[in-house]
Amino acid sequence: MRRVVSLALLLPVFLGGCVATSRENVELAAGPPVQTMVTPYDRLIGCIASSAKLRGVWAVGEITDATGKFSAEYAGTGKYITQGAGDMMQTTLVQAKAESIVNRRDPRPVITEIKLGIRNAKQFTLMDYYITGSINTLDFIPGAAADLTIAGIGPRYRQNRAIVGLDLHLTDARTSKVLAAVNISKQIFADEAGFGIGRFFGDTLVDLDISGQNREPLQLSLRSMLQFGLYAMLAQLNPALRQDCQQIVDTVEGVEDTAPANS
Repeated sequence: MRRVVSLALLLPVFLGGCVATSRENVELAAGPPVQTMVTPYDRLIGCIASSAKLRGVWAVGEITDATGKFSAEYAGTGKYITQGAGDMMQTTLVQAKAESIVNRRDPRPVITEIKLGIRNAKQFTLMDYYITGSINTLDFIPGAAADLTIAGIGPRYRQNRAIVGLDLHLTDARTSKVLAAVNISKQIFADEAGFGIGRFFGDTLVDLDISGQNREPLQLSLRSMLQFGLYAMLAQLNPALRQDCQQIVDTVEGVEDTAPANS
């Protein structure tokens, strides 16, 4: 009679030191430190801050997730795209050193004070410009895969991609005229490589599988797109900005500036 040995059966042995009883606290693992995430376009926003003077009062409206797509994995069901794109854009305006920024992301605290009669709405600063938009494209592209097995031993490789797209609009708050608009898309890349062994040693089957995955962070890539989108809209209004900052865009691998030459 042949026997099958699976490494999964050995996991309880390896994890024995990590298991606690119901009356004990499990020791928490120390992960990587807290950090501020940096994108390839942070230097571009720094160039905007030094080269362009964002005069007036700026605000960010809704930048909604209009893809309508959900994910069901890991901790549960949720949307693929972050619902905080507007907050990302507001932070980007701060980094770009806009002259004045008013917070229109959540008006409920000030509305509450107005309703309570302890604040006058006429005290608020009026907007001059505001940014709105939507993330409206999330298409999954069928990837390529390769698998070679000889005598139960061999490697495998799989690649997948997704396209994320968004539209942004810069509006004059006094007239509601759209001053600039951009359509931006980016491919998100993921791949997986592995090696498997499944062989009989005598009457015993040994099954071993080793794999590793790489996946580009979707939400961090979205932040990059928003940063690039701000630059692209400002460059439409101020062509001199393109002369000062375009070389930074050109150094970022995989980015193509598709704005019209006369914009």
